[in-house]
Amino acid sequence: MTNLFHAVEAAAARGAEGLAAGARESVAAALRLLQRPEGGFAGLDGRADPYYTLFAWLSLRALGAAYDRDRVCAYMRAHRRDANPIDARCARFLLAAEGRGHRASWPAAATSLVRGDAYGAFLALLAADRVPRWLVRCCQPLVFSPSALERLPTPRLAAGLILECLAGRRGTSITPMLESRRCAGGGFASASGAAPDLLATAVGRFALCMDVAPAKTPSRDGGRDDDLAFVEACWLDDGLFGASPAARQGDAEHTFYGLLVLGTCR
Repeated sequence: MTNLFHAVEAAAARGAEGLAAGARESVAAALRLLQRPEGGFAGLDGRADPYYTLFAWLSLRALGAAYDRDRVCAYMRAHRRDANPIDARCARFLLAAEGRGHRASWPAAATSLVRGDAYGAFLALLAADRVPRWLVRCCQPLVFSPSALERLPTPRLAAGLILECLAGRRGTSITPMLESRRCAGGGFASASGAAPDLLATAVGRFALCMDVAPAKTPSRDGGRDDDLAFVEACWLDDGLFGASPAARQGDAEHTFYGLLVLGTCR
């Protein structure tokens, strides 16, 4: 089965490669300004945060920019057992990817699938090295009921479609529902009738790109130019990408989403 982390990272790297050299350095410099003395990168409140550190690290890797591995890993090592499970998961994942910890095993994904938690399964699959395709095929029907699709936010719809693709399926009932979240002026909304945001756009485009054969992607991507215009509008004056063009400041998380969107447009 495809290693999901490698697929996500490769898409973001394609996005970074499409930027001019000066633009790549500008984004990398803005990210480095977020690093705090303890080694972590700042979130929206200006303090070092494991969650935002993960996205700063992902962005710098996609940009091919240098970063201090020892400082970042030392910071994350101190948070690998945090009471906040998301922070702890981010810390362990980064350490494992840097070769300083163990990758998650596929039973964690199985547990999430059995519980009907598509998003939890997606996160577990992202952290796992390899997951048997039969496992996803057996457990995926437990995750979604057709009546629930309309109520799901776009990131969870996208996670479900990615799981379907990993199970070897294409063009499921999730696909048109996800397509319906595309906004007329570019970008994807997190819910029907909402304004577009960068997270929904990144995961929506990434999932839909997985859903088609590479040779057919251009013909299915009628919104590419509008989505490019939207992501460019999310690139703010501070050098980072924000949640939307109306965001007051950019951050490491949405900078990675911006690179991911750009990668799906290439």
